[in-house]
Amino acid sequence: MQTLDAPRLLPHEVADIPPAIDARAVLDQLHPLQVPPVPAWSPQAPGWTVLAAVALTALAVLAWRTFRRWRTGRHRRAALAELQRLRASMRDPALRLAAARQIPVLVRRLALAHAPRAEVAALHGAAWHAWLDRSLGDPARPFSSGVGLGEVLGDWAYRPAETLPWELLEPSLDLVERWIRTHRVEHDASGPGRRG
Repeated sequence: MQTLDAPRLLPHEVADIPPAIDARAVLDQLHPLQVPPVPAWSPQAPGWTVLAAVALTALAVLAWRTFRRWRTGRHRRAALAELQRLRASMRDPALRLAAARQIPVLVRRLALAHAPRAEVAALHGAAWHAWLDRSLGDPARPFSSGVGLGEVLGDWAYRPAETLPWELLEPSLDLVERWIRTHRVEHDASGPGRRG
């Protein structure tokens, strides 16, 4: 049986072994660890800066347009709230006539809020109904056609209570609500106006 013995060193190899090394002295000769710098928060490439500027500009424009649309819609929101208040008042027989007489006034006030006064204030009768149809954009022309809702709308303010067509009140209110929600006012080139 063979045993493995430790390698034997020759005399000249023994001279090459350094004396015992002091580990502490070797560690003291090492340089301290180099910690890398903290990465910057800003992007390093200019393309990222440009992209961030474009994105921030787009967000600012979107926020501004949303704010303007919300601010422009305040007249519609107020008119819808007023219409709901009038509908609630019409449930009371004592307030029904007074509430019904306020419907044409509400439509006129909203039209004046969205269109130039010179364009809307003097309109009455068929011209007023045609303007309402144009602003609604409905090809059926519910205000000026033979349906009669336009004429009924104007009647609520002046006709005696006993001659008012109460059966057409609810369809008239539905039409007014649709007009409040969806009307668009187009202006001619003669002067500045507000879009509604």
